[in-house]
Amino acid sequence: MNPSYHPITPNKPNIGSLITESPVDNQTHPPLYPNKRSNVISRLGKFSTTLLLSSFLMCFGCLAFLTFLWATDTDNAVWRKIVLAGWVTRSVTITSLVLRWATAAQATICASMLAAILLQRCAVPLHAAAGLSIMRVENAGPWTLLSKMRTNWHIGSFPIAILAILLSVTTLALQFTSTALLSQVGLATLPVFSTAQTYYGTDPDGPTFSSQIGAVRSYLDITPKGYPAFAEWVSNTTLGDSRAQHGEYPPSSTPGIRDSGTVVRAFLPIADINNRTRVTEYSGFGTAVDTRVVCTRPNLTNVEFTSGSGYLLTGLVDIEQAPAGLLQTPDDNGSSNYSMSFQCGFGAAASNNYSLTNGWPLALCVPSADNSKQGIYSVMDPPGLEELGKSYLLINATSTSSVTTLDSSDVWTNLVLQATDDSTNSVTLQFTLCMTAFSAQELLINATRPDTALSEPALTWNTTTATWNTSSVQQQLGSNPDLSITDRGLFALQPRVWGWVNRPEFPDLTGGAFSTTSALDSIGSSDRMYQNFLNDAQYSVFSHMGGITADPAVTLQAFLTTVLAITYYDRVGMFDVSSDSSMIVLEQVTRPLKWTAYAVVVAVVGIHLCLVVITGLVFWGMGGLSQVGGAWAAVAQMLGPATEGWVGEVGRGNDGVIKKMLRTRGMQTVLVRVEDVQGRVQLVTKTKIG
Repeated sequence: MNPSYHPITPNKPNIGSLITESPVDNQTHPPLYPNKRSNVISRLGKFSTTLLLSSFLMCFGCLAFLTFLWATDTDNAVWRKIVLAGWVTRSVTITSLVLRWATAAQATICASMLAAILLQRCAVPLHAAAGLSIMRVENAGPWTLLSKMRTNWHIGSFPIAILAILLSVTTLALQFTSTALLSQVGLATLPVFSTAQTYYGTDPDGPTFSSQIGAVRSYLDITPKGYPAFAEWVSNTTLGDSRAQHGEYPPSSTPGIRDSGTVVRAFLPIADINNRTRVTEYSGFGTAVDTRVVCTRPNLTNVEFTSGSGYLLTGLVDIEQAPAGLLQTPDDNGSSNYSMSFQCGFGAAASNNYSLTNGWPLALCVPSADNSKQGIYSVMDPPGLEELGKSYLLINATSTSSVTTLDSSDVWTNLVLQATDDSTNSVTLQFTLCMTAFSAQELLINATRPDTALSEPALTWNTTTATWNTSSVQQQLGSNPDLSITDRGLFALQPRVWGWVNRPEFPDLTGGAFSTTSALDSIGSSDRMYQNFLNDAQYSVFSHMGGITADPAVTLQAFLTTVLAITYYDRVGMFDVSSDSSMIVLEQVTRPLKWTAYAVVVAVVGIHLCLVVITGLVFWGMGGLSQVGGAWAAVAQMLGPATEGWVGEVGRGNDGVIKKMLRTRGMQTVLVRVEDVQGRVQLVTKTKIG
């Protein structure tokens, strides 16, 4: 039931004789208030109205900008400029500052409107009326309203209390906007396109090539600093496919033969590992190498084993069956004897000839073709100008008394031999003959990879077993055929025509060969290519790959690729030929990473704006007796029958003193509000019952 209000007029002294009235000329002094309902702008004030509307625009603008930062596609040019310039943190901070200011301004205006609503539509304690009236002009926010009213709310004013509480919560919560949003802004990577002049090779007619080509240098005793990611393309054709390029063959595994297929691996001219690991796409010149390897079960004759000056094998080796792409070149006499002689040093395992930590006890040597020649050729060789690649003999050796297991794949020929100079010394040997098509040239390439495959593997030393941990390197080099190029951390090399456009007369005297395949010449210069005579790190990868894959073609391909990479990145600083290249590089930037804080901020701002609109609608519908921002009106409306008898006595008292005085006079339960009484807006009172 709504309480009834009536003006109370206390007894007053007769002061009429002391006052001289002057007639007022209504024509000269028109009334201050037109006889019509005032509009919202006049009641709210032009400044408050402008501030309220502009703050709404600011809030919507801030939300739009935050949405732009959080949700815009990374290809947006403006967004990229902000992020790459490092302005995300500052943008969020400035936007949050504007948002906090706008919502705080709205809250103070809403507090003024709520105070006006309380004074006109509800009833407030008499001791709080002056403070609430002043709040219509100036206040610190809706929490001030709560402080003024404290526990003096009643059923008629509860909706105003709820609005004040909710506005206080949203306004205070939005003061932490910057902290919340920046908590979910962090470091991430952003792909950035760039172009540059890149040095990619060595000029065969330049001074660098002339000074270095004659230098005898072996890269077999160098411990790799890392294993740089290269680009790889693998033939996916089938035998006899008309689409295949000349010399292109698919990977295959047939009885007695393991063929890696035509695998082109390209090295990127990016020396710095930090730059290289951030590249996801490279377009420009690089050095491409055909790394096809075919291993076959060999036919061995005249094999002898001596141990006097180190373990040494001699004999003749030939293939049992021809692999795809085999090319045979008879000698001048038309001989069909393609046997190659070999003289190979090796080391035999004296115990436990195979384990996952030690791999196979492998040795490597290069047989020499004393008669007619045979081998495979590169996909880079044009028809009629094929050049035979090198052949290598792989040996897996164990003292016969120590054999625990042997490689069971069918590409090995097994022999048990006694030393001709020591009948008590017996070794069990496995042989496989591998042919290679390694050929290099500098080509325009396009290499791509996703941003999930950026790290490069490295060897780690296991102090417990005193061995190298090579698992990540093996994975990169193809130990697991089920892994994709991405899983191996490599670039996908886009297919192209690999053959020479104009094949030079001497391919070995080109920049591509200088930076890669020339290093393979040192293999075979010594007959001691086994453990303790090769770099331990390089040998560990070679040995472990042999044991894990049971595929000597992949094993030899991995070992030779390692030698090529060491050579390439050792000589990349000497390159003197440049060309335009383009790259997509992942730059580390600060950008929004999560959505939770953004969603919370948007939700709180949305609730806050709804509360402001509700407050405004209530204020608009309550009538025009109370105004926001009218200082004189706020004071004048407190001078009425409810205050006439005592207000002149409290000029120097604080609110606590006034409240105590009213309690002494029995007026602590009096509720008041403003009403229009005979054309004057003033306080009217209602005595609280009970």
